[in-house]
Amino acid sequence: MSSPPNKNRTATLCLTVKEDAISTFLPLLAQGFTVKTRVGCSVQEMLCSQFGLDADYFEHRLQTIFLDGKAVDNVKAAVVRHGSTLALSAAMPGLIGATFRRGGVYASMRREITHKNTATKETVKEGTVMLKLFNLVAGDIGPRLLKQGIWIKGKNLQVFFRKAPDHFWAGCRAAEINGRHLEVDKLSSLDWGQQQVFLKLRIK
Repeated sequence: MSSPPNKNRTATLCLTVKEDAISTFLPLLAQGFTVKTRVGCSVQEMLCSQFGLDADYFEHRLQTIFLDGKAVDNVKAAVVRHGSTLALSAAMPGLIGATFRRGGVYASMRREITHKNTATKETVKEGTVMLKLFNLVAGDIGPRLLKQGIWIKGKNLQVFFRKAPDHFWAGCRAAEINGRHLEVDKLSSLDWGQQQVFLKLRIK
């Protein structure tokens, strides 16, 4: 298995893919990826003001939000900090979904894992946040973020390429690593090691 042409801890991978190939990347988004953004603000401010989610989508689609492993009810009070992990999901089925739904009637059942931070004055600054996107939310938000570019663990990307379905390979038109052309069929044989990879999709 060959290594990417970069001895550093980071690499940049740009893929040119057909629109319908984007869906194959969505399972990767549930594993966690990193974006650069402004931190020190509330969950609502980050998602609406910085990520561009409209109020209706935020209110009705994002039914479950976890910040650093804690379920969030008060999206205006929970503060996202540098290095935080933010998990987003649409409504989940059954009692589990009802229990973790923000502001739901069963919220008291998960009191021990509910986010209790209240809004405090913090310096809004540039930082990084790990996002995890699940179910419908991955399909709604993921493609836009993939086009902008995300940071992802090389080992996760390596597994993805090894298991990528045929329709991904049929829809992947070109690949560049650190600005250098790479034959698409070589992607599955690369060993990314412990590198962090900046992955960006171009649609063609």
